[in-house]
Amino acid sequence: MCEAKAYIINNEGKEELILEAVSSVKKEGDKIFLRNIFAEEKEFEGEIKEISLTKNKIILKRKG
Repeated sequence: MCEAKAYIINNEGKEELILEAVSSVKKEGDKIFLRNIFAEEKEFEGEIKEISLTKNKIILKRKG
């Protein structure tokens, strides 16, 4: 399986892991909804900075 890990850029500009085994990403307005293969869900307000399919990595940035 090729599930991704989702990271958020923290206040120091570093990537902080927020969810592993992400299988679904949905954006609605300013909100991003993440779901993993274990049915764990995270809701995040911000934007997608980068998605790397080769690295299985999603990088998010907080709004503002």
